[in-house]
Amino acid sequence: MEISAQVDTLCQQGEVFSLNGEHGKLAKSFWGWLAKLDPHMREPAPDTIGSVSGERLHVQWWTDHTGGWFATQVFDKATRSAWELFLVPGSAGQPMAGRRLCMGDTPALEVLDGLWLEVFGEAIDSPAAQARYPAFSELVAAGSNPSGVTAVRDDSAHVARLQSDVDYWKHLATSLSKAALTRESVYTPPPPADSPPAPSDCVTAPRKWGLKDIAEYAEANAHRITILQRAISATKRSSFENPDLLYACLELLATEYTAVKTGKADRNAFKAKAEAMGVDFGGSVDPSVAGELGDLYFIRLGGRRRFLDQHLGKGGARDPRYCMRVYFCWDESSQLVVIGHMPSHLPTSYT
Repeated sequence: MEISAQVDTLCQQGEVFSLNGEHGKLAKSFWGWLAKLDPHMREPAPDTIGSVSGERLHVQWWTDHTGGWFATQVFDKATRSAWELFLVPGSAGQPMAGRRLCMGDTPALEVLDGLWLEVFGEAIDSPAAQARYPAFSELVAAGSNPSGVTAVRDDSAHVARLQSDVDYWKHLATSLSKAALTRESVYTPPPPADSPPAPSDCVTAPRKWGLKDIAEYAEANAHRITILQRAISATKRSSFENPDLLYACLELLATEYTAVKTGKADRNAFKAKAEAMGVDFGGSVDPSVAGELGDLYFIRLGGRRRFLDQHLGKGGARDPRYCMRVYFCWDESSQLVVIGHMPSHLPTSYT
């Protein structure tokens, strides 16, 4: 299977985020999530280093004396993957969480995304500035040695590849520069003095939004549609290659679907427009299935737990570059569509 750009990035670099709020329950939630994948998994005792093998998972861990901070390395037989995840205090004491897919492809990323959203989704604040992802072995060494450790990393092969790339681009730039000097310059005469000025284009082109602009879009359109932070975070790190379609779907929900829900338009007309865009509209997942997947298909809204019962979708291969899902529900109190997750396909089971 071809590895997606998102998988490739997560394999090479990993992700590190600072968290907001209290971190105390996150460790218990994490180990509980692993137990759903493999019933042999149990929360380890505080201040331990160890490993456990089950029917599906082999997990190595380190925990601090409180049990609230931990680092893990997980091998998943079902997806033939390996990944690391940690929750540790930062230099200023704030909680920091990180993840890295060490081996695996799209199915492995779906499992890791599901865990990440359910356990850490609501606690994620922002990507850690200039943070290097620490390897599992570094965290274990640091956590078990109060006097500190020195991490040694051999990046010589990576540096050599980068230098080779630099040499290639320098050579290409020099070649193109020489080629440009040999071309004959084409003379363009100036316009006659009495010729009228060229008409100026006064029409401003519509804004072209990228995935990285989703927070700005959400703020600018908060009066038309509600996009929750977990959906914003997932969109920013997505590798989906058609952001125009994603924003077109958001506009469709903010206008036509809202008009349907407020009794100003016909539902069939909305569905016809969605089909014309090549987008499917329907229920997200059976409620009984959603109930088995923790909070993946649920959000907190006005102090209540709400089910993301609807979705727009395109593509069925689940490759995050080409497959899109927008999971949402309707909020009667605000009379707005609420987006809970996008643009990736949420898991429909833990296997």
